Amino acid sequence: MSKPQLKKPKNYHHGDLRQALVAAALRALERQGVEELSLRALGRELGVSPRAPYRHFQTKEALLAAVAVEGLRRFEAFVTPRVVAAGPDPIAKLCAVAEAYVLFAVEHPAAFRVMYAPYATVAEDAPELVRARAEGHRANLELIVAAQEGGLLRPGDPMHHALAFWTSTHGLAVLLVEGQLGRYDRPIDAVKLSSLVTRLLLEGLLARTHSRSRAPKRAARRSKPER
Repeated sequence: MSKPQLKKPKNYHHGDLRQALVAAALRALERQGVEELSLRALGRELGVSPRAPYRHFQTKEALLAAVAVEGLRRFEAFVTPRVVAAGPDPIAKLCAVAEAYVLFAVEHPAAFRVMYAPYATVAEDAPELVRARAEGHRANLELIVAAQEGGLLRPGDPMHHALAFWTSTHGLAVLLVEGQLGRYDRPIDAVKLSSLVTRLLLEGLLARTHSRSRAPKRAARRSKPER
């Protein structure tokens, strides 16, 4: 009787296994929570030795930091063409960012949850993660500054404006991803709601001269004599 052949461990290149673990973790997080994620289980799924994953990630938190970086990279690829299509107007670009942020969260909830996971869930001080998050915030800040320099947004600390923009967008995304808005008697259009929330926020931040330029037009329409 011939002996059953044992399945040989897969021979990953050093860098390939690291990326394979990140991709496998993202797939796993689509069907389970962070608590159930296991480096050993991911290693078994990839057909490598139990110790192999630990050569790249000493802890699960380190792996999740790499997953967060991958999520941020995917979001950048998702949002960039939408921002370009919005044209030169920084206000239009900010609206495009907000809509893309919410849409990405709805379409890729596993990646979104890890991108800004609660503290202690991921290795917060991982250099790649710190850099990736900072780049995302800097991009929003640059749009805020451009809008202020163009006289579109009121003066003030641009960081505060950028944080107000991000927290409102992020809060809406979290509510949608966690199903908190599914309790209503009709379906929620994530993109339309995101657009409404963003425009209401930005209207509050508009420069006074820019706001006044809009107000007379609305007033004129209301004050037309009746025939």
